[in-house]
Amino acid sequence: LHGMGESLYEEVVGPDKLDRPCRIYAPVGTHETLLAYLVRRLLENGANTSFVNQIADPDFPVEALLADPVARAAALSPVGVPHERIGLPRELFAPVRANSAGVDLSNEHALAALAKAVTAGAREIWYATPLLDDGPRESAAREVRNPARLDDIVGTVVEATPELVDAACARAVPWHAAPDARADCLERVAERLEARMPHLIGLIVREAGKTFANAVGEVREAVDFLRYYAAQARGFDRALHQPLGVVACISPWNFPLSIFTGQVAAALAAGNAVIAKPAEETPLIAAQMVKLFLGGGLPPGALQLLPGDGRIGAHLVANPAVAGVVFTGSTEAARSIQRTLSERLGRDGRPVPLIAETGGQNALVADSSALPEQLVSDAIVSAFDSAGQRCSALRVLCLQEDIADRVLPMLKGAMAELAVGNPDRLLTDVGPVITAEARQRLLDHIERLRARGHAVHQAALPADGTGNGLFVPPTLIEIASVADLPGEVFGPVLHVLRYPRRRLESVIAEVNRTGYGLTFGVHSRIDETVARATEASAAGNQYVNRNLIGAVVGVQPFGGHGLSGTGPKAGGPLYLLRLLSKRPLHAVETTEQELKGPVGERNTYRLRPKGTILCVAHDPAALQSQLNAVRSTGNRATMDIDDPLIAAALFDGSEEELKALNARLAAREGPVVPVHCPPYPLEFLFDEVSLSINTAAAGGNASLMAIG
Repeated sequence: LHGMGESLYEEVVGPDKLDRPCRIYAPVGTHETLLAYLVRRLLENGANTSFVNQIADPDFPVEALLADPVARAAALSPVGVPHERIGLPRELFAPVRANSAGVDLSNEHALAALAKAVTAGAREIWYATPLLDDGPRESAAREVRNPARLDDIVGTVVEATPELVDAACARAVPWHAAPDARADCLERVAERLEARMPHLIGLIVREAGKTFANAVGEVREAVDFLRYYAAQARGFDRALHQPLGVVACISPWNFPLSIFTGQVAAALAAGNAVIAKPAEETPLIAAQMVKLFLGGGLPPGALQLLPGDGRIGAHLVANPAVAGVVFTGSTEAARSIQRTLSERLGRDGRPVPLIAETGGQNALVADSSALPEQLVSDAIVSAFDSAGQRCSALRVLCLQEDIADRVLPMLKGAMAELAVGNPDRLLTDVGPVITAEARQRLLDHIERLRARGHAVHQAALPADGTGNGLFVPPTLIEIASVADLPGEVFGPVLHVLRYPRRRLESVIAEVNRTGYGLTFGVHSRIDETVARATEASAAGNQYVNRNLIGAVVGVQPFGGHGLSGTGPKAGGPLYLLRLLSKRPLHAVETTEQELKGPVGERNTYRLRPKGTILCVAHDPAALQSQLNAVRSTGNRATMDIDDPLIAAALFDGSEEELKALNARLAAREGPVVPVHCPPYPLEFLFDEVSLSINTAAAGGNASLMAIG
């Protein structure tokens, strides 16, 4: 390469040397197109195994330098054995847990086996019924239809009644097994789930309208949740780590297997009894997962299933036997649950814990240094994968003015390449939305902005294959401000906002002012810009030079702040602790750590002070204890209950005063505010932030190249 290895070149050419011809490789192009390539070549040549690196090392043996690489490869035993310092995918998280197995959708043999299982599943009559400790309860059933093809009846569901809710609460029995025994059971369930993957994929595709790739990812995430929480439970002591009691798990339709499984597995790992209320749109998948739990050795009273609509969930939350609630869904529903829980205290005289994960006004900011091809690819996946029906999906793409006119035509061209249709075909990129009501809300939003004069671009729906389903064409809408949006738009709609370079921080501040804080992305090749943007964002999951979706359990713990949820993060180190009534208290040892992950990424987890903490105490000594907790975690204390910035509250007083405080906080507009009583858990006075950086975007993975 021109400009490199000049000393070697001088030894090769010329009559006084080896007198051999030598080809000079000189790449030609613009600075913009060549920079990333040259950086990659520099990294490669700097690798420990690089010839250029080794020839410059005086301690490297000449014999090894001249060894035939083909002969060296053939001498490996067995042939093709992987590098001893690069683990196999299954060993990514070793020795703590095994990685989930996937399905290679490009492998003909894997596809043949999958097709056989999916075909068999299409002939099966799927059903879901309320399942209490003494077995299923039969009654009149309703049909569950495929959102991609409304004439396809996937199965039937018997919905629970308020009487069955009360019966389930009365019959619930906390799982008193030793932590290691609970972990063993959850790992058996993970094995059973992996074995059933081909059969469940077809059901997920039909009931939830997911593509095959998304269905595979969902099963893998569920398996990861089971193993992750099982591994955490092994560190528990039954005498010191005591469960809440009965935990209600209310899960959504957009991840009907993985979130359902994650909620249930976490509550069970902590030793609780679980009453699971799946989304009314996707009860069949939940019923199959409950069978796998029970088949793995779980005692029946520890897990009960109550299919039904929102009224069943509301009745469940209101039952005084429920000692904790895990919820994923809308912000409005989370507020409603908080108001219900504020009317009572738990058996220990404390507020009933609520873990809520809600939506987000997720933004990606791209400056003029971003690589347009990569930016477009990541934006398309982030906005339109799963038909935009992910909590983490990209809603607002903020383009620096200098690149907007170049990137927008590329985005529209990429949208034209998307295959919209029935996800039972492998070529499908974008499937249906979940209900007719959801479809109408999206269409109304698009037409409302079109009527206001916003530029709207839509991909074309195919002439056939979508007429009998709930499809919305992938849509791009140009906006002038984040304030143009009424709230989260949950579907395949991407809003594009142009901004001048000087307004980078103000654009991020505008996103923060929406009150949401779930996912955020930045595309830039300038480290200073990346640091400024990620520090300014309030989001709980942040991504650099990559897409915003597909958070991996234990690698990118998932969850947001403000209107996006209460925390702790699912698949993170604090989640199980919130599902315990008693546990040892530990000082926060570190506020940042790097997490294990795949090659090409750097994933860090850090704790950031929540901000404003309300302190309510009955005497000066108790107040001083609260102030110490607030100051030691870097937060700001307030005693004004009307302060709009309150992120959490510390309370020490009577039960009646506590109930009154809960009621006042629940009546506020804005985020759900958790209330903690002494001894105060300092870790819950922080917001968790997960940062995932695509290190390969800078030209290569330097840490991998350092391996000998």
